[in-house]
Amino acid sequence: IDGQPAFEKPLQEILKDCKRGGAIQILDAVEAYTDQQRRWWKGVLLRELAKDSGDSIEYWETKLKLAVLPDEFTPFYLTLEEKLYPVVPSITKLSSKKMNLLIEGSVAKLHEWGFMWVTLPEKELKKT
Repeated sequence: IDGQPAFEKPLQEILKDCKRGGAIQILDAVEAYTDQQRRWWKGVLLRELAKDSGDSIEYWETKLKLAVLPDEFTPFYLTLEEKLYPVVPSITKLSSKKMNLLIEGSVAKLHEWGFMWVTLPEKELKKT
């Protein structure tokens, strides 16, 4: 507010709740938005898909990345004990705009695949 950080409660109360060995992360508005998107992607969408389908979170993450933004997630290869393994890049490389494209594209793709229960993140549900 007026160029100053604003919190839901006084900063001293927030600091009292911090546990020893924990950390506080300062994010600008864009970073915070992208962090919320990543939490929804990993903590809501992929987890619920895994529960519903029986496939792993990793399976769904790779499938959606390659189906929605294949150019962003072109696999690269690592050699381990003389075997070649494909590795799909992390979502942490995405901007908030591209993360939004991944989210919206994933919901659309999942509807095509019959997962009609999947919806975009809703602000009203975020605090419940």
